[in-house]
Amino acid sequence: MSIARNTIALSATLALCLVMVQFGVVRLSPWAAPVRVAVPVTIALAPVALWAYRGRLGVWVIFVGLAANLCVIVANGGLMPMERSTLVSALGAEHADAYVTGAWISGSKDVLVERGEGQLVALGDSIIVRVGGGGFVASPGDIVIWSGLLILAAEASIAWQHASRKARRIERVAEARPAEGGATTQP
Repeated sequence: MSIARNTIALSATLALCLVMVQFGVVRLSPWAAPVRVAVPVTIALAPVALWAYRGRLGVWVIFVGLAANLCVIVANGGLMPMERSTLVSALGAEHADAYVTGAWISGSKDVLVERGEGQLVALGDSIIVRVGGGGFVASPGDIVIWSGLLILAAEASIAWQHASRKARRIERVAEARPAEGGATTQP
């Protein structure tokens, strides 16, 4: 395997590990402190993991979304702010009342804030995405990251189609050439 392929494989593996670490800590931690460390660290390391793919526009769009998320998370002590009104819209008033303002929302990367509190709240989790009977809350940075993933998928599709066409052209040229160095017939 070439050095470039090894680098790309290592890069993809590191990115996947970062996602798994963040998800695992967020979901399994009984305390906010590990989440406050893991979330910003994994987001900050993501560009390192994706650097091998820096030639793709989609990766740069992802970098912008990661930067937005990292800024708001660092500004809020390692957690993503979510206003109570967003939580009420997502869960309903009864369930939202179970959460304390200023506290980490267990099982998430969020800290609950009241309107006008928190830092850079406009970049926090404020977009409710409904899926089937449930849904989730996303930040503007998340939307930018998802856009980058779509662009990256389109770029990969175009690259695959280009490589496929090139391979077919090479096959046609090879078939059109007479065999060189083959046996000759005597008259």
